[in-house]
Amino acid sequence: MVPGIEIKEVKSKKELRQFIQFPRKLYRNCPFFVPALDSGEEKQLTCHPALAFCELRLWLALRNGEVVGRIGGLINRRYNELKEKKRVRFAWFDMVEDPEVAKMLMQTVEEWGRSQGMTEICGPSRFSNMEKQAMQVEGFDHITSMGADYNYPYYPVYMDLMGFEKEVDYLQYRVKVTPVSERISRMADLLAKKHHVRLREIKDKEQLRRDGYGFLEVLNESYHDIFNFIPLTHEEMTWVIDEYLAMGVLDLMSFLEDENGQLVGIAMSLPSLNQAFRKANGKLWPFGVFHLLHALNHNKNVDMLLTGVLPQYVHTGIHAIYHKQLHEAFLRHGFEYAYTSQQLENNIAARIWQKYDAEVISRRRCYKKAIE
Repeated sequence: MVPGIEIKEVKSKKELRQFIQFPRKLYRNCPFFVPALDSGEEKQLTCHPALAFCELRLWLALRNGEVVGRIGGLINRRYNELKEKKRVRFAWFDMVEDPEVAKMLMQTVEEWGRSQGMTEICGPSRFSNMEKQAMQVEGFDHITSMGADYNYPYYPVYMDLMGFEKEVDYLQYRVKVTPVSERISRMADLLAKKHHVRLREIKDKEQLRRDGYGFLEVLNESYHDIFNFIPLTHEEMTWVIDEYLAMGVLDLMSFLEDENGQLVGIAMSLPSLNQAFRKANGKLWPFGVFHLLHALNHNKNVDMLLTGVLPQYVHTGIHAIYHKQLHEAFLRHGFEYAYTSQQLENNIAARIWQKYDAEVISRRRCYKKAIE
């Protein structure tokens, strides 16, 4: 133990509140940090359906009674069984600029993982890759999107000091919204005819909810071989529909179906909410909701959150069909920049951004280390 630093497991509602609110204190003077809503974080930590097959422990680091760090330890039993791993994950990892605080927090998760028979520690990673994961290692001068965490540059330095190694990197692109090129438009039309695929019209939110499970079934198949992904359970699908799809903007979503009406591809975008979340500062009421509603209707930026096609269509290029549709919708909304979700650096589908005015603005990393 380091004199003056105490590691305390979160047990009470007060300690959970401290755990959730610590990042706002840590990043209060950082213009690139986007705070999550307190209510959303509490719900995820206490009510997420993945807790049915995951074990979660949370700890705070205190110095003289003041919170100076936090970390979560998570064992996803379903993932470990499907992937034949013995892994404990770390997540919700934040600390002041002090390597000893980082070391003590990480050692706490390692010791807990070892006591549970785990042989490896990895992260940052929450319940699945449908949630925030990976640590920023480049692009610290860009505001983060709502689907990712921001961290200070000293974080990856501490990971190296603690003996972690890279497992995978994610890249995030910023794409300038320019007129749809004739080449992209022609290619989308040709691919639609060649593969007998068409856009499905989404008429209202009720249809969106009904189609949501089909949407996520496509995601389960299309993401099957993606790093850290395991198929969503029915309960997790309901969670995603309630938490994310329900606030979708209809003409910023795209469903592809085959000639039999079966879903084969999906894409979801949303006006960027990062500035609205900064103004809300963790609180939905009384004013946060107004900032969010304003951002949904008055925005120059859009986040591309989810895309995917069934495995048999991966190398067909049909994603160009929903790219064209969404591109045209971006122009109608007056968006100037589109921000991609985090994409694995070796993702072949990401090559499409070479056809646009796009640049890499962030690199995030998932780490791993053997538990001795």
